[in-house]
Amino acid sequence: MQITQLDALTYVGPQISLSDITNLKRHGVCKIIVARPEGETCDQPTISEIMRAANAVGIEVDQIPVVPGQITDEDVSAFDACAAQSPGPVFAYCRSGMRATSLWAINKSNGGHCADTILSAAQDAGYDLTALSPRLVTKPATTA
Repeated sequence: MQITQLDALTYVGPQISLSDITNLKRHGVCKIIVARPEGETCDQPTISEIMRAANAVGIEVDQIPVVPGQITDEDVSAFDACAAQSPGPVFAYCRSGMRATSLWAINKSNGGHCADTILSAAQDAGYDLTALSPRLVTKPATTA
């Protein structure tokens, strides 16, 4: 299993197997975010199988069925909500880890983080997000 840390509370990676879930627990993961549609490929475990195995070791599971190359603002908002509701680190995955990393990156950008810093962290993790650069324009943080 490949698990890569993007920031203090976010890990990403490619498709996991059911046996990988106990390893995620050892990493302190509290929530798994599945960033791929059900049945995208015939070799992926079903969301219910992932949920059963994760719940058995005390890990929550959420699914954001992102279509490759089509991350919507709603997908990013869902990622933000899932991560915010987690009592600790999250592990997000898809087939390769690219969609999961992209969700994290766009969410960070929406939160006011510097695009260069985001791209660098993704690159260090092995994910080239330069194609997302136009979407990673830092937005001013809102104040209450």
